[in-house]
Amino acid sequence: MRRVLLIVIGGVTLLLGAACGSGSLDAAAVERTEAVQLKDNKFDARVIQVSAGATVTWSWAEDRLHNVTGDGWASPNQESGTFRQAFDQPGAYDYRCTLHGGMTGRVVVTD
Repeated sequence: MRRVLLIVIGGVTLLLGAACGSGSLDAAAVERTEAVQLKDNKFDARVIQVSAGATVTWSWAEDRLHNVTGDGWASPNQESGTFRQAFDQPGAYDYRCTLHGGMTGRVVVTD
């Protein structure tokens, strides 16, 4: 009986977790930061959460050509330095490096 109860509880937990999710975002993977590094052909924080009005800074941690491109905004292609973008409205903002297909990220802006 105990085993059946554990299986039922486990199944319900999985179902609730799937129902509460938002796409492929893992709530544990969301970082509350305003800084992202580009390193090893990836963004070190794939999903970050900031408050409305925050400015996110992307920093190049290696000498490789990258960019940071979102809908309606983009950094130049560069090998070093930083790029800053302000986020005033709540929502989810996807971004990517157009030079490297697997480099993607998301900024989640809250009230």
